Amino acid sequence: MNFEPQKFFIGLVDFFSIILPGMFVAYLGGELVPHDSTLFPDTNEVGWGVFLFVSYFLGHFIFLIGALLDEWIYDPMRAWTDLGQTKRLSKGKGLSPELLRRLAPSYLLFGPNPDRAVTKAERLKTAGLQQLSAENTINAFQWCKARLALESPEGLAQVQRFEADAKFFRSFVVALAIFGVIYAFREDWLRVVIAAVLGGLALYRYVEQRFKTTQQAYWLVITKEGLKNPPAPAAAARADGLTHAGGIVFRKSKQGLEYLLVGAKDEPSQLLLPKGHIEAGEQTEFTAVREVREETGTWARVLKPLDTVEMKSRTRPDTLARVFLMEAVEEGDATEERPKSWLDLESAKKAAMQETQTLLGQADKAVREMRDYEMTPRFISSICHQVWQFGRRSIAAIF
Repeated sequence: MNFEPQKFFIGLVDFFSIILPGMFVAYLGGELVPHDSTLFPDTNEVGWGVFLFVSYFLGHFIFLIGALLDEWIYDPMRAWTDLGQTKRLSKGKGLSPELLRRLAPSYLLFGPNPDRAVTKAERLKTAGLQQLSAENTINAFQWCKARLALESPEGLAQVQRFEADAKFFRSFVVALAIFGVIYAFREDWLRVVIAAVLGGLALYRYVEQRFKTTQQAYWLVITKEGLKNPPAPAAAARADGLTHAGGIVFRKSKQGLEYLLVGAKDEPSQLLLPKGHIEAGEQTEFTAVREVREETGTWARVLKPLDTVEMKSRTRPDTLARVFLMEAVEEGDATEERPKSWLDLESAKKAAMQETQTLLGQADKAVREMRDYEMTPRFISSICHQVWQFGRRSIAAIF
C-alpha cells in the first residue's frame, strides 16, 4: 500500500479544525446537560457513537464561525504592514495607528520584511494567469496551494501541516469564547479567567501559524520557479499601454500649499514628480503610492486621477504614465537615496519639466476646488441655514 502524505494531512486538517474542537465543546457541554438526559448515554458503544456524532456536528459550526476570524482579525492585522498600508492609501483611506504599524514587522508578530514573499507570489500569479485574463479570480495563497497540489504534493503536505495547526487554534478560540460566555452567565469567574487567558494564547498562536502557512506556500512556489530552466516568461504588457504611475503630492503648510518633487536618478539636480514602473498585477493607484514612498519616504493617499501623460527622456525609453493627485499624510525614510524638495507652486513650476508644469497647474486647481467644498464648521452652518430657510418657506407656502 502506497502512503500518500497529502491525503493523510487533508484528513489531519479536518481532524484538528473540526473534530477535535467539537469534542472539546461536546465534553464540556456535558456539564450543562441534565444527568438523566439521553443526549449523552453512559460510556459504551452507543455513548461513544453519540459523542462522536455531536462532536462532528458541533465542530462544523465552530469551524464556520472560526472562519470569520480570518476576515475580522487576521486580515486587519496583516494590513498593518507596509503592503496593507499601501493598499489603504491607494483607496483614499488613511494610515493605521503608528503603534500597530510598528508592531507588525516586529518579532512579536510577523517579523521583518513580511511582504516580500507575497509580493513576489502575486507577480508570479499574474504572469501565469494573465493570458487567461484570470489573474483576479484567485488570491496568491490559493493559487500557490493549487499549483503545489498539481506539481508538488509533498510541498502541499508541508503547507497543510501549518494549516492544520492554524485552523485548530482558530476553532479553539471560538470554543473557548463560547464557554467563556456561558461561565460568565453562571458567574463562574475562575473559569471565565481561564477561558480568557487560554483564548488569548490560542488567538496569538492562530495568527502566527496562519502567517507561517501562507509564507511556506509562497516560498515553495518561488523556489520552484527559481529552479526552472529557462525561467518563466515575464508578464505581458498592459492592454492600456500604461508603463508607469505616480503622483502630484501636496501638503498644507503655514506658507500655503507645497508640492513634492524628487531628483532624477541620473541627474539629481533635475526635479521630477515621483513615479515608477507598474509591476505585474498592480493597480495604478497602488503603484503611485508605492513609488512615492520608495522614492521620497512620504506616505501619501490617492485623492483622484489627474491625467495620463507621455513622458520623454534623453537617456531612457519614453513612458506612458498615469498621474494622480495625492495628499501627504506622513513623512518617513525613503528606500532610494534621492533628493526631494517641497516647493510652492511657482517654484515647483520653475524647477520642473514642461509636462510636470502642466500637471502641477491641474493639481493646484483641483486642490483649491476641493478646499472650497471642505466640510468646515462655517460651511456646514451655511448649508444648515439654507435648508432651514427653504423648509420655512415650503411650510409657509402650504399653509
